[in-house]
Amino acid sequence: MIGEVLQRILPQNIVSALDKLTFDKLYEVRLRSGKAVAVGYGGRYGYLSPCGMSDSIRHAIVTDGETLQRIVLRACDKSLYAVNDRICRGYLTLEGGIRMGVAGETVFEGESIRTVKNFTALNFRIPHEAVGCAELLLPYVKGTGGYLSTLVISPPGAGKTTLLRDMARIAASDKLLYNVLIADERDELASVHGGVAMLNVGNNADVVSGCNKEYAFSCAIRALRPDIIVTDELCDEHDTAAVEHAIGSGVCVFASVHADSHLRLPEKQAFCSLLRNKCFCRYIDVSSARGPGTIEGVFDENFRLLRAGEGA
Repeated sequence: MIGEVLQRILPQNIVSALDKLTFDKLYEVRLRSGKAVAVGYGGRYGYLSPCGMSDSIRHAIVTDGETLQRIVLRACDKSLYAVNDRICRGYLTLEGGIRMGVAGETVFEGESIRTVKNFTALNFRIPHEAVGCAELLLPYVKGTGGYLSTLVISPPGAGKTTLLRDMARIAASDKLLYNVLIADERDELASVHGGVAMLNVGNNADVVSGCNKEYAFSCAIRALRPDIIVTDELCDEHDTAAVEHAIGSGVCVFASVHADSHLRLPEKQAFCSLLRNKCFCRYIDVSSARGPGTIEGVFDENFRLLRAGEGA
């Protein structure tokens, strides 16, 4: 499906070049107005040439602003108005779970973004499901009384979302029928398109997408009665307050945050209360040192090591 979606949206010269690559290794396609097309492929970045990936910019395919406008129109079926709310948040979710990030000229109305126009860059992020990648963590994130609130910590691009998604799938497939709520603010965990989750998040999962965590958490706890809430990328005090409220209400939370390791969390002001109250029972450090999704260590609420990293 990934290839079919890109073929429908991207110009033929880019599609022909991508056909020279293996989609299982393709992570990003970056298009910039007047610049060479770049790709994230096989764990590194390079340029897209008619022959495939190249380290040289000399023969790279170059796109222009007009091409970017046409691509966005194709991506939204020629109805920018219908997806303007997502465009204002900087992305569109496409079939197959592809996430198209957009950059351009923002138009404000008061303090709110009204729309984005004159697109200058597009970034296609290709999702990669690794079903079963979180199985080795099950003995650490599930106790005799059920699942334990867990925070996945990693730098950008190290595979934390893939790991978190599989944790959601495992919990939502549990024979004890736990109700799992996925608060998918940026459409990266379940990648709902047309009301259908494009990625495998398990049978007993409910998805709230496109809204902030504060809204998703408060409404979900009242209306959907989740046993577990899964959410990606905690950023500020509003996010951490929503998590603390959920855990204090007896709901288990699986979440993630951008950081080098758990040792950096005390430096984040928004996490002070969560750490002080020991809201999370488990911390998982993830890196791309030996490929995306490398487990560097599992720690308890006091940061005591429970499982050493891979290759340690």
